[in-house]
Amino acid sequence: MKYGYIVFFSAALLISGCMPMQSKDMSDLKGEVAQMQIQFKELQANHADLYARADSAFVTVDFLNASIHDLQSKYSALSQKVQELESKVKKQSAAGERSETPLPSEAYQMAYSDYSMGKYDLAYSGFQNFIDKYPNSELAAQAQFYMGECFYSKSSWEKAVAEYQKVEQNYKKSDLVSAARLKIGLAYDITGKKSEAMDVFGSIVRDFPQSSEAQSAKEKIRIYNNNAQKK
Repeated sequence: MKYGYIVFFSAALLISGCMPMQSKDMSDLKGEVAQMQIQFKELQANHADLYARADSAFVTVDFLNASIHDLQSKYSALSQKVQELESKVKKQSAAGERSETPLPSEAYQMAYSDYSMGKYDLAYSGFQNFIDKYPNSELAAQAQFYMGECFYSKSSWEKAVAEYQKVEQNYKKSDLVSAARLKIGLAYDITGKKSEAMDVFGSIVRDFPQSSEAQSAKEKIRIYNNNAQKK
């Protein structure tokens, strides 16, 4: 039995020291191993208690033997589970070594980091690659919006408008639709396309009346109307 204990704990320690896998899977596995260690300590305590009670007249030899067999059966089951977990860890670790593809959130953050540092061309490529790889990600609409921001920051107004328009075209339910429309209206306003700008601002007030973009659009319309009256 002592040899069995050593084997069990060696296997458990081996698993706990394996290379990192996917964080959730690894956490689950470590939790299972920890739970097994607790169970095994309880079994050890029961085993010692059985031997102690064997000296008393209240415990028969048959009861003791049955209890020991039950303990050994549970130990074997736990040992098998440890081996299965060890095999799973090795397979997933090997798979992790073969794949170095970043998580969607990491890929997005890399592109956004470039954008925040003013590396607009690099950021644009990063956001485009992100959308190509993860078109259904929750971050896809944001990536598309920032593709427009990259051009807007470079004063490439027409290209910026084209990218902003894709936000509504491809992600109609996104909260960024109103923000994209506002940037389109601002781009039109900057380039002297006042009529188109007012149409866009008006659509924001109509379709998103409670949004902060609607307040900005109302202010732009008010300024436009005041200037028109002065003429």
